[in-house]
Amino acid sequence: MTERKSAATGARHYAPVQSRRATHREETHGGKLVAVVIVSIVVVLGLVYGAGVAAFNFLFMPNTTLDGQNVSWKLASTVSSSYAAKVGTYQTQVSVGGLNFAVRASDIGLTFDEAKYEKGTIGQQSSWEWPLRIIGSHELTAQSGATFDAGKLRSLIEDQVNTYNETAQQPTNATFAFNKDTQSYAVVPEKAGTALEVDPVVSAVSAAMEGLPARITVDESTALVQPSVRQDDANLALAVDNANRFLSADIPLTLGGQPAGQVTREQISGWIVLGDDLNATLDQDKLVDWVAKNIGYKFDTINTTRTYTRPDGKQVTVANSGKNNYGWITDEAKLCSDLTAAIESGSTASLEIPTKQKAQSVPDAGGKDWGNRFIDVDVTEQHVRMYDDSGALVWESDCVTGNSSKGYDTPQGVYRLNDYRANGNVELRGKIDPATNEPEYISHVEYWMPFIGNSWAFHDADWRSSFGGAIYQTNGSHGCINLPPAKAAELFNLCKVGDVVIVHA
Repeated sequence: MTERKSAATGARHYAPVQSRRATHREETHGGKLVAVVIVSIVVVLGLVYGAGVAAFNFLFMPNTTLDGQNVSWKLASTVSSSYAAKVGTYQTQVSVGGLNFAVRASDIGLTFDEAKYEKGTIGQQSSWEWPLRIIGSHELTAQSGATFDAGKLRSLIEDQVNTYNETAQQPTNATFAFNKDTQSYAVVPEKAGTALEVDPVVSAVSAAMEGLPARITVDESTALVQPSVRQDDANLALAVDNANRFLSADIPLTLGGQPAGQVTREQISGWIVLGDDLNATLDQDKLVDWVAKNIGYKFDTINTTRTYTRPDGKQVTVANSGKNNYGWITDEAKLCSDLTAAIESGSTASLEIPTKQKAQSVPDAGGKDWGNRFIDVDVTEQHVRMYDDSGALVWESDCVTGNSSKGYDTPQGVYRLNDYRANGNVELRGKIDPATNEPEYISHVEYWMPFIGNSWAFHDADWRSSFGGAIYQTNGSHGCINLPPAKAAELFNLCKVGDVVIVHA
């Protein structure tokens, strides 16, 4: 004990040393108890945390959905097994634009790896963070353990897309077109279609199949067949400029120096085409077709049936015997070449239609392409008339034409007198008779005015006592036109080489 003196009395007091030591021991014991409790709590918490980590490596946390399905507190192995049971009967519906089709497990050789699926799904919930995540909600996406035959999937999609594309609308490339209002070419923008490309659909469906969803929707804009030429293409703009260069102006056409039509800008526009290389050119097939229909068909009169009104008012149809030697024959190939050169050079000059044979005038609607001067042979009337340059009747006579009963009909058509024309003692010989090896006949005439080679002609026939009527039907000529001698002499003095001869019924 410790001795202490009192300041007032000097008396001695003794302190309780034993009590102070007891208190110290009590404080030490209490501290140890707290430490034990804390350690115990930490251990418990650690055990709980560890247990949670271990549990949530196999068990889904509360408020958890997997691809929209509630899997809270379910074992991943149970979910995986349930999922595996569905794989064998799995099918999904694919939609892209207007195309819809099913993909079945059997179509693509689908198989399933349960372990991979289980690991891929449960691994998303971060079990090490379970104390922080256990209260919230969780939306997980399945990590498929399924595998499939990529070749079979592509083949399936190719078949579906190709069948769909048979009726789908293909995209339209940007091009150019002729504007009638502005009389010029302008760019026409491209247009989207509905046809699909195979590869983008295959890629999108293959990626989506990882989760084996019930429906796969492919963004149509990523799968559409795209136009190869767009309106902002610089080459297209250049093609428009070139096309407009072809449209400098209308080109007048003449035939024999007479107006025969016009090649307009609008017509030219129908011949301009845009090549695969975006080069504007003249389509020669279209040009040839236009020339044939608008030039050849209209102006080629040789060997065609023609109609006209004779000066006395009779409406006449001239048949085509195939022996016609008078009329227009245009040179269509040369005209196509001339037009191409004129258009490409931007020429506006009048263009003469080239010909292989000329007539006297541009044919009218009935095909009449001769002037006022001509010789008219009317087989039905058995009468011949000649009109002069003014259209006046200057000569006429009855005649006898080819014997129709023996097939010697005088060929109908339009001809011209040729330069075999002769007078004097002209000998005529018939065909050689095979039995006698001699001509069928030998005749002599004074006036010979042929119009088909040197075989069919006007000539005098002094062996006949009458002309006209129905003589030709049974006692006609061998095809020539027989005239009274005096009338033949008059005609010979009036006609000349080149005069048009028309033979008709």
